[in-house]
Amino acid sequence: MLHPVYYIILFVITFYSYIEIFNNGTKARVKVPYLVISSILIFLCGIRIAQGADYWPYYKLYMGINKYVKWDNVFNADIEVSYVIISKILGYFKMPFFVLLFIFGLISISLKTYSYFKYSPYPMLSLMYFFMPNYFFSDSGHIRQAASIALCLYSYQYIEQRKLLKFLICVFIGYYFHKTALIFIPAYWISKLNLSTFSCFLIIIFAIIISPFKPYLIFENIFSNISSDLISEATGGFYSYRSLEGFGWGLNDIVKLIFITILLINDKYICNTTDDKNYKMIRNLIVTYYFLYYSLRENSIFSIRLPAVYGDFWTILIAMIIKYSNKSYRIIIYYFFIIYIYLMSWRIWPNSVALGFDKMSNIFNSPIDIHYFIPTHFINEN
Repeated sequence: MLHPVYYIILFVITFYSYIEIFNNGTKARVKVPYLVISSILIFLCGIRIAQGADYWPYYKLYMGINKYVKWDNVFNADIEVSYVIISKILGYFKMPFFVLLFIFGLISISLKTYSYFKYSPYPMLSLMYFFMPNYFFSDSGHIRQAASIALCLYSYQYIEQRKLLKFLICVFIGYYFHKTALIFIPAYWISKLNLSTFSCFLIIIFAIIISPFKPYLIFENIFSNISSDLISEATGGFYSYRSLEGFGWGLNDIVKLIFITILLINDKYICNTTDDKNYKMIRNLIVTYYFLYYSLRENSIFSIRLPAVYGDFWTILIAMIIKYSNKSYRIIIYYFFIIYIYLMSWRIWPNSVALGFDKMSNIFNSPIDIHYFIPTHFINEN
């Protein structure tokens, strides 16, 4: 099971979520605890030892980059340039590996929690949904994509303000953390589409229907006709993953169908009654998430990695649905999501053990030699 410290954090977030729900979403009441909890999550993300899916691969990359990659080759290192540059800078100052983890955690978690607080009517509820389980698998696991998603999430404010250049700058910075950020570029225009509830339903059904025809193969023809360096780099990732096909239907899909049902049942009422223009925009991004997920599901990597940046907006949309849905059953939806989050914490127990989150292993309580985490071999830059 998860270490009790993580459950204490979950209980505290739940307590403040209850306060904000029954105080009609007054953010001032939860701002200080929200900032404190967010800071704790960043801190835990940085001090962890041997926790997370890619902990040791990232450690080896950190050492290898300083040992084998010259500054004039940082753009040709077969890994996103941000990781290379940060690794080279920290290596130059003989910083241990967990400083790199802290920097990535600071980037991803601070940008995400900033966006949740800005756009979610119930930021504590959004923080709870993020914490369980994305925090463990993304921000404490796939740290490059987590930072990339955070930058795209942060760029939403420029979608809202219709500032295309600033939006593109954020996305392209995100691209240099993880190439999947490119798929978020259409969000600038998708968010403004005037989609009805029925149109959203048809889009999702259409994605399910075309899934067996492997529509992701269309990108093979697109890539072959585009020669820019940016697309060429993304092409490498495409060809790496295109053969990883099929993973069937399971419990995860049942949960997705329940979430879709909750969205579609409440969507028309919310569209007709709320004056929050961000609801429809974020709703469109979630529909895009399901479209990508189902249309690409014949390839397990594509269907999980590519739509992830859109799927993160569920963290905000869940709070919007509860806030703007019919008062007669609003609280029922709230308790449903609370139960779902706690069931999710139980369901990830086997993974939490495999990934080291059953222990509170960190730089303060682990018998480690700090020199093991500091680069000692450096390439000759001459």
